[in-house]
Amino acid sequence: MPATPVSEKFPVAGMSRRTILKAAATGIAGLGAAPLLAACDKGSGSSGGTASGKPTVRMWTWYTQQQSIFPKLITEFESAHPNIKIENRIFGDTNSYLPALQAAVAGGDPPEIFGPHVLAMQYGKNGISANLTKELGNSFTSDFFDSTNQEYTDAGKQYALGWMAQTFGIFYSPAILKQAGVDEPETWDDLLSASTAIKSKTGKIGTLFANNPGTSGLDFFLPIITQIKNDPTFVLKLDQLTDGASWLDPSVVQALAVVQKLVKGGAFQDGVNATETNQAEQLFYTGKAAMLFNGSWAPQDFVQNASKSFQKSYKVMQTPTTKAGAKHWCANQAGAGLAVSETSKNKAAALEFIRFLYDTDRYAKTMNDSNSMPSTKSAAQQVKDPVLKQMTSWLLQGNGCPHILFGKGSSATADPLAALIAGSTGPEQTAKNMQKAVKSARG
Repeated sequence: MPATPVSEKFPVAGMSRRTILKAAATGIAGLGAAPLLAACDKGSGSSGGTASGKPTVRMWTWYTQQQSIFPKLITEFESAHPNIKIENRIFGDTNSYLPALQAAVAGGDPPEIFGPHVLAMQYGKNGISANLTKELGNSFTSDFFDSTNQEYTDAGKQYALGWMAQTFGIFYSPAILKQAGVDEPETWDDLLSASTAIKSKTGKIGTLFANNPGTSGLDFFLPIITQIKNDPTFVLKLDQLTDGASWLDPSVVQALAVVQKLVKGGAFQDGVNATETNQAEQLFYTGKAAMLFNGSWAPQDFVQNASKSFQKSYKVMQTPTTKAGAKHWCANQAGAGLAVSETSKNKAAALEFIRFLYDTDRYAKTMNDSNSMPSTKSAAQQVKDPVLKQMTSWLLQGNGCPHILFGKGSSATADPLAALIAGSTGPEQTAKNMQKAVKSARG
């Protein structure tokens, strides 16, 4: 990405897909089609207006990871662009953010820049968010990881940019693996063998997997579908139920069989469906488990909660594959993104600020200073934290794949998955239950 042209984030600690979908369950439900369409009226104008004759760009997000950094960026921008005023508003959580955004959109006055949340595609298709491929050009958007661009793209139009990327791996204790005499697992079968060996030889939990709330299980499950298909676009089609994609697809059944085999074989702790992420993290950093499936926000959590000795001792590896030698597709998207209002009369000023924020060196520094994972390839080259750097390298290798479901009703697949983990159903019946649940939720 070129350095500052003339005229652009989250685990996403605290804001993982589980948090997004939890909020989405209530947020989307309250978003009626009529207000959305009403907001498409370009005659509704914007109150972004001007302050002392300056175009004002309002930016709304819930990205607290950069709350101390944004003021400095704004001061720098306004100094270089004295004709533009930036008003930054960071909401404490999505429960307060979503209703405010929806009300602004319903009133025909969305902020010039906003985190589109799970409504990114709907806002784009309804003319509320600008097509950033058209506004910024392919040379700008192509610097972002494919997996983060794909979640915001429909029919060649991109309605948001990834802010903080979010990927997953297996955090592990080399000392416990050595004690049990096992190596880093290459395949899911290897993980199962290693986990059972660790339990029998050390008495510790082999691998921790938290599925409370239930949507967390999709972070684990969906990339296995991509591993089986070797196609990162299939889950996107499943999410939208396009191109004939169905939850009854054999790849879905095979992925469910992998999960069932791991659970039945004893790869995980008891009570997976009742375990919350913070509980799993605590069990891991207090030495009660050898491995932990978790997201790229984990290093931030460890810095805040774990001992310094632990922080120097753990490592991370890619999630296993379905067969040795296969590509290690790993979950990656950007729950935190930035969209630009299509209808605001200050859109040009907003695009100018977007270009500023995403200047390679500036954006890389912002991500490093907040221990966040960047969404662009150029900034990924400058990641400093060793664990995040390793995880980001997987994305540079092109291994990122979807794990967030934005489609209407798609998150309803979480309950059937939880039932399979609980041992109530088998793979084929679970796939049928998923298809039925999504169809029902879509109406």
